[in-house]
Amino acid sequence: MILVSIIIALILERLGARSAHWQMSYYANGYLTRSVNLLTNKGLFGTATGFLIWLFLPVIAIGCVYFLSDFVLWQLVFNVAVLLVCFGCAKQRALYKSYLNALTRGDQTAATLYALQLGQKRTEEQQGGETLGQTLAWVNFRFYCAVIFWFVVLGVAGAVFYALVRTFADLVSDNRDEVIAKYFKLIHRLLFWLDWLPARITSFGYLVIGNFNKGTSCWLHYVFDFSSPNRKVVTYTALAAEQVEERYYGCTFEATCMIKLVKRNVLFYLVLIALMTLFGGLS
Repeated sequence: MILVSIIIALILERLGARSAHWQMSYYANGYLTRSVNLLTNKGLFGTATGFLIWLFLPVIAIGCVYFLSDFVLWQLVFNVAVLLVCFGCAKQRALYKSYLNALTRGDQTAATLYALQLGQKRTEEQQGGETLGQTLAWVNFRFYCAVIFWFVVLGVAGAVFYALVRTFADLVSDNRDEVIAKYFKLIHRLLFWLDWLPARITSFGYLVIGNFNKGTSCWLHYVFDFSSPNRKVVTYTALAAEQVEERYYGCTFEATCMIKLVKRNVLFYLVLIALMTLFGGLS
């Protein structure tokens, strides 16, 4: 059931689930808008503890809806629908296509702007920067690998909880005027721990499907590190495992190479899940 649900959701998402109704941000923003009064300082959920309870309410609701029936087809359809929403990254896909188009027509300025909107904090030419390929590896991790991990561990409730925290973390980062911005540190700390183990597992996948010798030293450096950002673990290991020459940084070749790597890594995830299913670890 778990493996079939993931495969169907991935196929449907690639085929064109691009509308707003298939994006977690649509539901997260709607939930937040309806809860503004409850989240103020004098509201029912105005404290840090109250906020965490508010965050868990839709997760509990999703779990209850899932168990309304033990009919296999119902659970399959429900799993696929929820995963499609959690996987939804239509904005990132559009920005990536625009980035490639800008590079194709030689508009480096536009390409840089699209890369920054995609999530690249600094370009590879700046100190502490990263390549666009590394940014794509991080985006893929957040919208696919981490969601799959929590779906396997905790079912649809786990996937929804992760996707909600991820969405709210992006929201308070982009807009400090949001009513939940006062929980900025709490949200990002929660996201850090939700990402910690999936980031190490995903990075290990890069070693298996990429350059094992080059990537191993990087992975071992971060595997038990509780202080380094998870983004650094994923992006540094991905770049080490793919071994793209520096002269290709900022080119379509580097981006497409990294896209191929992360796609292979998702397949590696699916193989692991299939093996766990065969040996009775999953249903």
